[in-house]
Amino acid sequence: MTGKSAANARPRIRPALWLAAGTGALALCQCAPRFTLVSQPKDAAAIAARNETFGYRKWVSTQVEPDLVVIGLHGFDGATIDYENFGKDLLVRQPKTALYAYELRGQGNDPLKSRRGDIDQPADWYRDLDAFTRLVRQRHPRARIVWMGESMGALIAAHAWREAPADRPPCDALIFSSPVVKIRDDVPAWKIGLLDAAATAAPLARISLNTLSGGQDVQMTHDSTHSTQAQTNAWHVDKNTLRLLSTLGNHIQSMNDCAATLRVPVLILHGGRDFFTDEAAIRGFASHIPASTPVTRREYPDSYHLLMYDQQKAKVFGDIERWLIRLRRDP
Repeated sequence: MTGKSAANARPRIRPALWLAAGTGALALCQCAPRFTLVSQPKDAAAIAARNETFGYRKWVSTQVEPDLVVIGLHGFDGATIDYENFGKDLLVRQPKTALYAYELRGQGNDPLKSRRGDIDQPADWYRDLDAFTRLVRQRHPRARIVWMGESMGALIAAHAWREAPADRPPCDALIFSSPVVKIRDDVPAWKIGLLDAAATAAPLARISLNTLSGGQDVQMTHDSTHSTQAQTNAWHVDKNTLRLLSTLGNHIQSMNDCAATLRVPVLILHGGRDFFTDEAAIRGFASHIPASTPVTRREYPDSYHLLMYDQQKAKVFGDIERWLIRLRRDP
């Protein structure tokens, strides 16, 4: 297996989970080699036929063995490079914490081009995360595992937790960065129903986010918008299937149900200027987490949706790293 250094990879800011305001879909140190999704019980020919391999990046110190490993799940229309700022910060400030991030199925770096902008069954996302987690555990058997999901990645992490066997926790802690936990109040219920109906009738029909939004743009960081990022990101998917957009909407609406199942320490990060989710929705989500589960919330009033690339990213990274230190101290 071969790879290239993440330090040499060109950093790009990507668009996050899009829940366009005018439609029901809008509620929304080393580049490692490819790996095979071991959870999928297929023979070699079937695996090759479906391109069941996905790239990943890792930021792992060569000086010490990690005792914590963060597994990062990027957001909608995103890529593993989104974790580069955080990975580099960990290498300097907390080398005993490793970071792995893999390319999500159906997004712009999916090896199967026809699958980009689509998802067959959301359970495929959960199986992918389980497979990657087992791969990481094999490499670092003594390390505790933390799932970190940004935006859509948080949806996947929360639902994968809920679907895991209750007697076998799939990870030791969870970080939700800019989770979309509620469809915006200004999106009428009939539009959500219309999207679901259209997805049932024509699941593979594709539509662009620009069409869904009616041309409305969204501020993603202090100095970037969704449209400017889409123009520069090589992994941008121009059109997504109706079933993918409907799946994301359904996942958002069941986030509070997922919260009720969480039994490991949780860290929630949210920007006060996040277009997609307001602070009240975040508080509501946190209130559904059992009282016995340790929950930490961090709010960044002047930040937008993409916290790891916005002006307060150093504070965000510092808050995560202090939380990880406490996680070590209080297992």
